[in-house]
Amino acid sequence: MTLTELTDDEFARFLALIYRASGIRIAETKRVLVSNRVRRRLRATGIETFAAYYAFLTSPAGAGEMPAFLDAVTTNETYFFRDQPHYDWLGDELIPGLLSEAAAHRRPRSLRIWSAACSTGEEPYSIALELADHRATLLGWRLSVLGTDLSGAALIAARGAVYEERALQRVDAETRKKRFDEDADGKRWTLKPDVRSLVAFRSHNLLKPLAVEPFDCVFLKNVLIYFDTNSKRTVVDNVLGSMAKGGFLVVGPTEGIHGMLGSLARIKPWLYQRTA
Repeated sequence: MTLTELTDDEFARFLALIYRASGIRIAETKRVLVSNRVRRRLRATGIETFAAYYAFLTSPAGAGEMPAFLDAVTTNETYFFRDQPHYDWLGDELIPGLLSEAAAHRRPRSLRIWSAACSTGEEPYSIALELADHRATLLGWRLSVLGTDLSGAALIAARGAVYEERALQRVDAETRKKRFDEDADGKRWTLKPDVRSLVAFRSHNLLKPLAVEPFDCVFLKNVLIYFDTNSKRTVVDNVLGSMAKGGFLVVGPTEGIHGMLGSLARIKPWLYQRTA
């Protein structure tokens, strides 16, 4: 054990704090990773020891440090059009279905989509790219995509909408040319304003209800793998409470919540609908 690594007691305290604040369970095998990331906050704050940082973080004076701490210890990694069938369904089935319902006066001409735990924005912007491709058929519609995340740093990056090659690995050349501005060095791409304007971002903890107008579709993907059963149930209850009647829920393969969605109709292995 070195002085730069958390002791057993310190590690346990930080893991418990992370769980209380975010619902995320970090494995006990991640001591080195957590130690390294907490050490970054020691340098940033000028605090000399792990124990002193924990005391500050859990005091009223340290409330403003909590978002930076959670940014440091949680990982945010994603890319455009992750799980392509989800976006194919959005463009080929959801949008045509809503257009038909609106034409029959069974719904308003509006579409609200929530990307929960959106990280640095690739998921909500992928949704927006799909909507932009259907803009001609959605003329006069009120379109909105909300991306939320616990990480302030991730949301800052999302609002900037500047991405490197890895994030665009599944974006074809035509879409890059049409929807992005390429930097002179060809290493970064900035999403154009007409697509960015479809998306709004806000900070939100999934353990808390989101008090907004209900959504027609929610993407809840690649986030709950680190949550325990009780936290997952809380998140599911909050998400279901934000869905409109008839709304759809798109889930990832690792969420581990399929058994908690009994009140929804299962359409596909990754797609559910609220029918009541």
